[in-house]
Amino acid sequence: MGRWVFSLWARLVLGFAVILAVALGSVSFYISKVAEREAGHLERRRDEVREARITRLVADTYSREWRRGEGDWNGLQPMLERTGPLFGRRIVVRDQKGNVVGDSHRRHGPPWRRQGPSIVHGPPNSPIVMGNGQIGSIELVPATPDSSSPATITEPSVSQMISALNTYLIWTGIAAGFGGLVLVSLVSRQILSPVQALSAVASRLGRGDLSQRAGNSGPTEIKELANSFNRMAGSLQEAEQQRRSLVADIAHELRTPLFNIQGYLEAVKDGLLDPDGETIDTIHAQVLHLGRLVEDLRLLAQAEGGALFLEIERDSLDDLVGRSVEAARPRAEASGVDLLYLAPERVTLVDMDATRIGQVVSNILANAVQHTPAGGQVRVAVETVAEGRVRVTVDDYGEGIPPDDLLLVFERFYRVDPSRSRSTGGVGLGLTIAKRLVETHGGVIWAESETGRGTTVRFELPAAGHNPSIHANL
Repeated sequence: MGRWVFSLWARLVLGFAVILAVALGSVSFYISKVAEREAGHLERRRDEVREARITRLVADTYSREWRRGEGDWNGLQPMLERTGPLFGRRIVVRDQKGNVVGDSHRRHGPPWRRQGPSIVHGPPNSPIVMGNGQIGSIELVPATPDSSSPATITEPSVSQMISALNTYLIWTGIAAGFGGLVLVSLVSRQILSPVQALSAVASRLGRGDLSQRAGNSGPTEIKELANSFNRMAGSLQEAEQQRRSLVADIAHELRTPLFNIQGYLEAVKDGLLDPDGETIDTIHAQVLHLGRLVEDLRLLAQAEGGALFLEIERDSLDDLVGRSVEAARPRAEASGVDLLYLAPERVTLVDMDATRIGQVVSNILANAVQHTPAGGQVRVAVETVAEGRVRVTVDDYGEGIPPDDLLLVFERFYRVDPSRSRSTGGVGLGLTIAKRLVETHGGVIWAESETGRGTTVRFELPAAGHNPSIHANL
């Protein structure tokens, strides 16, 4: 019950219910007040018209009797007794002296103030004018039950109309509110159904089923939310696959040197090998391989996690690349590869961690020399390509990389030739580490290749003073 009460659907319905109640209540109150005001104006106008008609009728009766010479007020009483019940009013006529000369309800009620001219109190009266002079006055009062004639025709009260109008407004508001709640309930359920479906998919995704995807139906906002969720789910699935691949690759790379070490130690233990210098050198080389692998993995984890500490200094990139080329030259010469460095004409200063960028150059050079056959050449160049950008280019003339593999050369443990071991081709972390280190310095790195004609690896770094994020730490 509590879950339903606090659900989004219930809150939407409750919110719309409050809005409907306030809106309908406000409209009903406004209409009721306006109707009462207009009804009061209508009532007063109707009384004015009724009084004018009766005054005109009394004046015409007086004038007709006066012309006939039968007395000024003769014939007035019968006319009042016939007219009063029709208008629903008690009509009292006085002459100029204040004496009552006619009363429409004389037979059905007490006499109407017959004290003579001294009576000055009572309802407001209207003058009866004939020619240019006043001949009397008329007083109109509602006919009371004790003075009403059986023939009186009672007019419906305007207040009764107002009461009926208010009743209709109340029932109309209740009906409209109920209908609005039903409609809001249906529309809200329809709008929220994609959200509920997305919630179910997210729940299954949270339980580990990363293949779950949300449908992209519904309003535009829901579609955008579903698409964002699907992109997130795809990223999670890809990250999970990479994690599993990483674990498998690490296990595979660690297994070979560990098995080698284990085999040599068991052979020494069983007396099959002598623990001489050659055996110890072989075991030591395998241990060094393990150490380099663990160090590479640690460096890669720090770079990807943003925890890599950089000792930023302003230094010459061309000098750094020159030193890296000279360090790689003995290995290149041993492989029969000619290593050529094209230094720039002027010094190129870069704000960088020289150790890390040197590692980038060394990894790229090692990869280029490894894939260049004997008699081939590797060329290295440093140049300023644009204001604030310095580029390092490493060209080899090896076998090249197939187009389908070109986008994967910077992935962990990737080898173009999977048959290569660490001793012949490395574990596939060199270019991955280079990419992360270059990006950490605010640069970019990419590879270009043509099968059979070699590979070119380029990376660019911001020149000195053109990398705000690093410059701020100097």
